[in-house]
Amino acid sequence: MSAENRITWLSVVVNILLTSIKLVAGIFGRSQALIADAVHSFSDFVTDFAVLVGLKMASKPQDTDHAYGHGKYETLAATVIGLALGYVAFQIAAAAIHRIFDALNGHAIPAPSVAAFWAALLSIATKEWLFHKTMRVAKATGSSALVANAWHHRSDALSSIATATGVGAAALLGRNWIILDPIAALFVSIFLFRMGWRILREQLGTLTDQSLPPALCRKILELARSVPGMSEPHNLRTRMVGRTVVIDLHVRLPGDLPLYEAHELATRLEKTFQQHFGKETIANIHLEPYPA
Repeated sequence: MSAENRITWLSVVVNILLTSIKLVAGIFGRSQALIADAVHSFSDFVTDFAVLVGLKMASKPQDTDHAYGHGKYETLAATVIGLALGYVAFQIAAAAIHRIFDALNGHAIPAPSVAAFWAALLSIATKEWLFHKTMRVAKATGSSALVANAWHHRSDALSSIATATGVGAAALLGRNWIILDPIAALFVSIFLFRMGWRILREQLGTLTDQSLPPALCRKILELARSVPGMSEPHNLRTRMVGRTVVIDLHVRLPGDLPLYEAHELATRLEKTFQQHFGKETIANIHLEPYPA
């Protein structure tokens, strides 16, 4: 089993346990914020399976139907995570706003118990640990789906901080502070929405063939100029297919250069790109002659 799959299955187990603990503590502890947090952990559990499916599909080799590989399945998995976060954020916000208006209109809302507060603290510690563990694997493997999943864990930890603050104040400071519980749930939804939008924006860039950042494009041109014999690199186009960098570039060579030598120079440039951006890098080099 790959490192990506191991960390994702660990996440599945952790999220099942946390969802169960927070849901029970939220129901019996009368905390809407903690129930909202439990829903967030359950969304983590669901998106873990999206990551597993995306990783499995992305690992398939190139074939006649996917000449550039299957890397965008992983991007799709990360996109699902972003959409799931946005949907959960909307549902939590709607319920929290409804409960806040109830409280402001004089309707009694139940006071959360201290048990809900301790469950929120447990969630903070656990999800922050899982964030760092997942991010280490994501950086080592270059997996965009794991990066998105790691930030999903971080968003759960941040939302649990809001939950612990609201629940703790409502449980420990008396009935005058009970409204902080749904207010904390509203802050949870804001954290979720921001994180979901961040993930979605990044993945949509990949799905729509957004170019690499300007700094990397400048580096590509520098690498092209570093190969002796090549000049005037231009018409640069770049994109990502999953974790694979795709580079289209025009360069100029002496018009009287033998075809064999021109091919060798193009191959050298391709290998230079692969050494810098990874062995899976796809480089399409268009050679243009200029008078000797």
